[in-house]
Amino acid sequence: MKSPAGKRRLWRHFAVVIGALLGLILLDYVSYPHFAHPGGPTRNRGENGLWLRHTWYSGEETDVPVLAKRLKTEQIRYAYFHVRDVTKSGALRHRSPDFARRVVMPLHRQAPTVKLIAWVYAGNVAGRGGVDLRRPEVRRVMVQEAVWLVTVCGFDGVQWDYEICPSGDADLLRLLRETRAALPRDKLLSAAVPLWLPAPMGRYGWREADFGDVASLCDQMAVMCYDSGCYLPRSYVWLVHQQVVHVTRAAARNNPRCRVLFGIPTYGAGGLSHHAPAENIRMALIGVREGLADAQADPSVVAGVALFADYTTQDSEWKTYQDWWCRT
Repeated sequence: MKSPAGKRRLWRHFAVVIGALLGLILLDYVSYPHFAHPGGPTRNRGENGLWLRHTWYSGEETDVPVLAKRLKTEQIRYAYFHVRDVTKSGALRHRSPDFARRVVMPLHRQAPTVKLIAWVYAGNVAGRGGVDLRRPEVRRVMVQEAVWLVTVCGFDGVQWDYEICPSGDADLLRLLRETRAALPRDKLLSAAVPLWLPAPMGRYGWREADFGDVASLCDQMAVMCYDSGCYLPRSYVWLVHQQVVHVTRAAARNNPRCRVLFGIPTYGAGGLSHHAPAENIRMALIGVREGLADAQADPSVVAGVALFADYTTQDSEWKTYQDWWCRT
């Protein structure tokens, strides 16, 4: 047995090692964001996305010419208009066809290359709602609402944002299959999808095969690369890098026509899962570009990046987006 003095020396050595490791982590936390820069080409195709708040759909925002100019200047191809959420029955909680058409119709004229997508939140018991996709009648109503959004309101497509969606959720696949069958062929079906996570954390995210299953039923996937729970900038960059590898590989294998966008955060305040000093537009763009440069990725299915969201993106962040994605 060790003597008391020997035990104290052992604990001192242990404390020194732990202190040194914490010091290195802190140094990396502070220095990495200042010295890290994107590697590899952006492969920007001018097919990027932007999530817009519900005030356009509700008629609170009406300056369409300003919005059209921004969408064209920032090389946005897909504008996701939040049309709020659906109730437990699957019906839209808010219906604003007149306001929707007042935005959609002039935007089609002023920004004809932009696809205007109705972004619909559907929260299950684990999210912020009680939408149960296991019930066929709920999915049936949701599909009817999707058709209504494109035929009556004039949107170019629908994006289902079903949260919180576990890995291997067969009911989401049923919703996508039924929506695609009901939508006119010239209308786009998009899915906002969660993060791929490595095996030890797989229960909180998706496996690569999940993205392939969704890609086979959709025209587009937008990966929500935020609320990751990463508190270290380097770890967040690595995680975004991995999204590019795993999601593009799955999409290319299952449906090469499915376009993939990577949603990047521009908001500061958030819950415990969002740490803005690590999870921000600069770190996200580094991760996307490093992923695109990875030989394991398949950039052929990548449309671009999507900013979340229009109402939180500051001028400095638009500049970062232009400098690090659009111009280089």
